This record gives sequence, structure tokens and C-alpha cells, in this order.
Amino acid sequence: MENYNKNQKDATEITKKIQKLTAERLGIDVNNVSNKELELAGLHSILATEDIIITNEEGESIWDLNEYGFLKSTEVPDTINPSLWLNAMSNYKAGLFWVVKDKIFQVRGLDIANITFVRTDHGFLVLDTGTYVESAKAALDLAEKGLGEDIRNHIKAIIISHSHGDHYGGVAGIVSADQVGKIEDGKIPIIVPEGFDEETVSENIYAGTAMNRRGRYQFGSGLKPGKKSLISCGLGLGMSSSKYGTPSYIAPTIEITENKTLVIDGLEVVFQLTPGTEAPAEMNNYFPQYRALWAAENCTATLHNFYPIRGAKVRDSSVWSDFTMQALEEFGPKTDVVFQSHHWPHWNTEENPNEVKEYLTNTAAIYKYIHDQTLLLANQGLKPNEIAHKIVIPKKLEDAWYIRPYYGSIEVNAKAVYQRYLGYYDANPVHLNPLTDVEASQKFIDYVGSEEEVLKKAKKDFDEGNYQWAAEAANHVVLANPDNTDARLLCADALEQMGYVAESSIWRNAYLTGAWELRNGVPVVGKKIGNSKFGMLNQTNTRRALGYLGIVIDGERAADENIKFIYEVTDTNEVFTIYLYVGTLLIYQGKSREKLPVVKAPKYLIGALIQKKLDDIKEQIETDIYQDLKRMESYVVDLREYTQFHIVDR
Repeated sequence: MENYNKNQKDATEITKKIQKLTAERLGIDVNNVSNKELELAGLHSILATEDIIITNEEGESIWDLNEYGFLKSTEVPDTINPSLWLNAMSNYKAGLFWVVKDKIFQVRGLDIANITFVRTDHGFLVLDTGTYVESAKAALDLAEKGLGEDIRNHIKAIIISHSHGDHYGGVAGIVSADQVGKIEDGKIPIIVPEGFDEETVSENIYAGTAMNRRGRYQFGSGLKPGKKSLISCGLGLGMSSSKYGTPSYIAPTIEITENKTLVIDGLEVVFQLTPGTEAPAEMNNYFPQYRALWAAENCTATLHNFYPIRGAKVRDSSVWSDFTMQALEEFGPKTDVVFQSHHWPHWNTEENPNEVKEYLTNTAAIYKYIHDQTLLLANQGLKPNEIAHKIVIPKKLEDAWYIRPYYGSIEVNAKAVYQRYLGYYDANPVHLNPLTDVEASQKFIDYVGSEEEVLKKAKKDFDEGNYQWAAEAANHVVLANPDNTDARLLCADALEQMGYVAESSIWRNAYLTGAWELRNGVPVVGKKIGNSKFGMLNQTNTRRALGYLGIVIDGERAADENIKFIYEVTDTNEVFTIYLYVGTLLIYQGKSREKLPVVKAPKYLIGALIQKKLDDIKEQIETDIYQDLKRMESYVVDLREYTQFHIVDR
């Protein structure tokens, strides 16, 4: 057999040829790369930083920009797609920048998302707060240093653009909970779009364990930055450390339920709700006095995801396009700059007075084009994989660097559109009830003849540059026999080369994370991620928390149970009828007409059951059926134990 090893590999000669062809097709000089987006990324710097290290109170690193120092080179390595290298170089431009001189400022490159400061008559608005308390505080410190002003004590409001953690998780690094409240009481309001509170506490709970694991692939969070490893997450260089960072959440005080204008400390702020776009709860803002449009995460400097591979509800790309066109129509003619929660602004200039219009139009166009062409091809009988390979983007859109597939991809987005309208099933009856992956792989090997014969053929494909098929074939062997080291290493080598040529950062991250885990095994990172979920669970409403309790009950073991009671929630004055029946937790909000035993307890009873800590709050529970609750607790599966389940292999 071949002499396989666990080492990272150089780019093969075929990979080098692919990179060269990519550079030629896109007009990239691999010895001295540059494009318009790279120039914009560094424009209007007030205080640049290349060596910032952000730590928590224990001195553990949250973010270290030094790790990305290799991006100073303008020469593209063979192990990185030339277009993605430009994106990474642009994301490396870190520090404090002005968006509108003397009026709007952004801190970029200290986290995956930006924190923006907008001047009011006597202070500042803060737009988004980053992922973690530590990175938000560092951004605020940098802004104060660069502007020479006391921002911290002059914040007039915080506006959170949408319901994703990298935009609100750092809020406690900007303000404390006791500072937050109504403007008329001299407090700082937190302003959010309609549905924000519900979405923030629900998106990552029900499927949170799986999503956290899959997020490791999307963001490459287990990879060290390097030319053969992590270089970008598309939206930014990378995610700050979830292992050591401190997420926070402060309940919002103002929910925007309709398009409207507010005047905050003398500054007009126009709110445009955009629900169902990049997030279920999202909004743009327009600042008339500054002729500036804040596009939240609806427009960025990359094609976005209609479906992120970490897992999420499929987004409505048609609505996304429509809201972008609405922003163009309502604000475009009176806007000189568009800026957003990731990347850098786009300004109208003397050379191109229509930059804002083109930026918004092209973004709206590519989202609608993928949507419409997917449905056209689906109606002509093509299946999702066929559609993903068949869609051809018009050259005018391909040439717009700010919608190239650094984050989202044409292929995945097309499949997302198909799924939104037609579901996962591709209409081939063979696929109605297929074998499991392991069973199918075992049959595949039987048909070929042996594991050795499969690997022999897969290695030939690898040598010929057929990396996808080499990976698929080797993966069949891995699934059938996880102990076949040669199969794991060959699959890793194929994934690695696929990562090198990928233009999408999240494809690269997924391929290279898969390669690393096949070579080294799946790391165990403990229960921190699982534990953080319970903080959010306490913020959600009682009905949703009970829904999660139902998810973590092992229905097979509880199949013979029949427990029914009235749950009086003592701290929220709610009443629920709870019924554990044939392994299913049935929930009715209200009191059953049936005479049932009563459990009086605070809402935290639900968290105690989920964490298997019922005895810790026994004194707070008033009931005659405590042993029934203990039996219910015994059926709970502690999903914190599964924060690192296998993906590539079983």
C-alpha cells in the first residue's frame, strides 16, 4: 500500500494548475495581488492595529491578530485560492476607520463582526456589539483612543441589527445592565427589530448541540491560522474564541415593529425592517443627516448564505432581494455611503458616483438570480445537485468582487432554494428510504471487491486530480471500517487539496477541518458550549423551554411512562398541563379540566430537569409527586456530552 502519513501536504501539481487557471480567469496577479475591495478595506484608517491581543480576566487569549501576520504578503501561496487570498487580506485590515468623516466610525478586525459608533448631538449610538464582552470592550477602548474622546460615558443608545450572536453577544462590554432602560429615565435603550428576543434565545437551543459541532466546520474554529489552514471566514478573519470568550445578553428595551423614524439625541434614525432575510429578525438603518445607509448583514462584501452549513432555517432569497431593492429605492438617491456589520463601506466617488446604486443592485440581483434560475431548472426536472452544477452567473455579477462566493456559494444556495420550495427529496424513488451511510458504504465495498481495491482506485483518482471522487470513495471505506488508517489518511489528503482550491472560506474550513480530524481524531473540548445554552434557556419563554425539555427526553426509554400534572410556574404566574405519554412530552398552556396533581415551582424547574439537577432546587418545589419528577429526570439525555460527536466518520 501507499506510504500515507498524518502530515499536512503541499499543493499538488494539479492543484497548482487549478490555482493558476483561477488567477488567470479572474485577472489576479499572484505575485502582487490587489483589487478594489482590498483598497476599500484600508481606506480612511484612523488608528490601525496589526498586533492586538484580546484576553479574558484569566489572561486566556480571545483574539490574536498576530496569528494572521502571514497575510501581509502580496504573493499568493499555492495552497490558497487566489480570490480567497484577496478576501483574507482585506479582512486583515484592522483598526478604527471613519465611514463618514467626524461622524460615523467603525472598529474592524477585532472580531468577525464590526462595532460602529455614530455621533449624535452629545454622544454616540453603538451599532452592534460583537460576539464577546472582551472583544467589545477592546473595540470601545480602541475607538476612545483613536478619537481621543470619552465614548463610554456618552452612549445614547445601542441598536442591534439582527438576532445572531456575533452582533449582540458583546453588549455587556459596552454597557452594564443597570445602565440600560428608558431614555426618559436617563438610561440607555437597546433597540432591536421585531422578533429579536424570541429569535436570539431560540435559534441555537433546539438544535444547538448539533449546530455548535457543525459550526466548527463552517468557521474552522479548531484550525490554527496559516497558509495551509485557516485564513478567513469570509465575513471576517475568524471567530473569536468561544472557549475563552464571555458571551452576554441584556434584554432589549425598544422593539421596532414597523418602519419608522426616531430622533435620538438630535440624530434622525430611520428604521427599515427586513424580516426573513439574513436573519429572521433584522433591520437596516438610514441616517439622513449623514447620507449614510447601514445595511446590517443584508449586504456585505461577499455572497452570503441562503443556508449556512452550520445549520439554520433556510433563508428567503427572494424576500432578501426585495428588501434590498426597497432600500435602494427609498434611500439610494440620497445616500453617499453604504456600510454594514461586516467588512468595509462602499462610497460614491467622483470616479464612480453610482457606486452605492451598483452595490445594492448587484447584491439584490445575484440573490434573485439564484432564486429564479433554481426554480426554472427545477421546473424543467433537474435535481438539486444538477441545478447546483448548472447555474451560470452572468459575467457582470461575477465581476463584482463584493458578491464573490467567499462565504456563501452558488452551489449551496441553489440547493437551499430547492429545499425551501420542494424539500430535501429529489423525486427519485430510489432515494425515498435509502440505506444508512454505513450500510451503503459496506455494500459499495462488497461491489468493488475489497477495501484495498477501493483505495487503489481512489488513489489513482487522487493522482489525476479527481479529488472529490477520491474523497467519496475513501470515505466509504472510513464509514465501513473507521480503523482503516490508510482510508482515513487518503480521504484527508483529498479533502485538503479540495480546501486549497476552494474560493468559499467555509468550504475550505470544512474540508481542512475534516482532514485534520481524520488525521488526528476528534478533539474533546469539554462542556462549556453545552453549559452556555442554559443561560439562554433561562431567557426564553416558558413554553419554549418546555419544548426543549421534550427534545432531551429519551422517548424509547420513556415509552411506557404515563406522568401527568399541572405545573404552576411560581415566578411567572403561568400554568401548564404537562403529560409524559409514550415517550412524548405533551404540553398544554393552561389548566386541564381533569383533576391532576399539582407541581408548584419556579421556571428554573425546567432547567434543573434538563441539567439533571432536580435535587438542587428540591426546597423550591411544592408537590406530592416529586418521585414522578425524578423519574422524568432519569429519562433526560445530557446533550452536553455530545458537543463533539463525529461528522466525517462515525
